[in-house]
Amino acid sequence: MNIKLLQDNWRKYYKRGFITGIVILCFLCFVDQTLQSTIFFNKITSSGMAIVTLSFIFFGAVFCGILSTIILVIMSLVTTFKN
Repeated sequence: MNIKLLQDNWRKYYKRGFITGIVILCFLCFVDQTLQSTIFFNKITSSGMAIVTLSFIFFGAVFCGILSTIILVIMSLVTTFKN
């Protein structure tokens, strides 16, 4: 078990997952809004719908950050500490 890996890198892994989630979800939203019939998000027709879509993107990015941190925990459990 490598606790040092977890202590040193959890912020970096969370930020990396969060920013990757933001970029990918914003790209999907942009592509989805250009289509006639949307696939992933609702069509933005009002400010209320825009806020709902932005909250979906934000919470999806938070989920990606948490998922990245969980992967780091699994990596720290599997690896061993080397001096």
